[in-house]
Amino acid sequence: MPKVSVIIPVYNVSIKYLKEMISSLSSQAMSDAEFLIVFDGDNESLEAQCKDLISQDNRFTIIKKRHSGVSDTRNFGIQHAQGEYISFVDADDWVSSDIYPKAYQIAKANNSDIVFWDMASVYDNGQIEKEFFENESIPSISDEQKKLIMPQFVWVQHGKYAPIISVCCKLIKRSFLETNKIKFNSQLAIGEDRIFFFEAITKAKTISYLNECGYFYRQNPSSAMHRYHTGGLPYLIQYLDAFDRDFYQANRPIFGREAYRLFALSWELTYMNPQNPESYLRRMIQLSKEIKQKYIQDYLQYVDTKGLPLVKIIDLFLFRHKITLSLWIRGLIRLMKKIYAS
Repeated sequence: MPKVSVIIPVYNVSIKYLKEMISSLSSQAMSDAEFLIVFDGDNESLEAQCKDLISQDNRFTIIKKRHSGVSDTRNFGIQHAQGEYISFVDADDWVSSDIYPKAYQIAKANNSDIVFWDMASVYDNGQIEKEFFENESIPSISDEQKKLIMPQFVWVQHGKYAPIISVCCKLIKRSFLETNKIKFNSQLAIGEDRIFFFEAITKAKTISYLNECGYFYRQNPSSAMHRYHTGGLPYLIQYLDAFDRDFYQANRPIFGREAYRLFALSWELTYMNPQNPESYLRRMIQLSKEIKQKYIQDYLQYVDTKGLPLVKIIDLFLFRHKITLSLWIRGLIRLMKKIYAS
């Protein structure tokens, strides 16, 4: 049995990034690992280039499936994995040298269900921003630390928590996933990784932390969180409904805060997005209707306003009373700027 199975979903990635990712995995000093490159749909040209890149390393395996999205692809990879522990890497990111041997050593020493480590954000200009969860490794996260971590899956309050909610930068015991029947929810538009690891961390007995920046995440402007979405607010907010109801009742202010953030995100990704073919009038009518719906009103009644700018607090007060005048004014200003710029 391999010690670690690393699952890499591949769909429409540049060969440059894929090459860097493969090189970073090849550098791992762990002979009994397997690297599963899972093609989500047919891409003969990319597959041929990928085969050339991995031809000298028998730890790599290519498997293919019909195109059905990243969640299904990760689940498919889990089904084919043979390793004692499982990890995930996105095809356009990379990992540090020997991160898996180090994480595996901690996992075995503590019989960990989950080991996580730190990650860095990489920008197009070459800037790299690192965030560390703590100043030193932790063999087993305490219950008190766990209580602080759990709300971050809904609303991330600090960058140091990013590695915990990320789908990557972790080892997860495969038998733990199988016993608890934990898998990715392929019905969710966003947030499927948060739901996956929220469930995993809730059920894990031992969670260990490795104080090392071992994962490098490219900030991709074409990712799902930056592209035009036709579904608007309902499309983005649906993942909040997948959380456990008891957890929701105990943490309603942070659910409200995240719903408010997703509302702002839908403004940019859908309603004011230049690719939206609908008229300004139709867009604003649609958004105004959404704000008045019960599902969003339930969230907005409990928004944690600590640290919010005054203008957002005023907007929130208006939205809670189903007054959308500020939306129409902002939308009109955006429209006028577009007209004068053209």
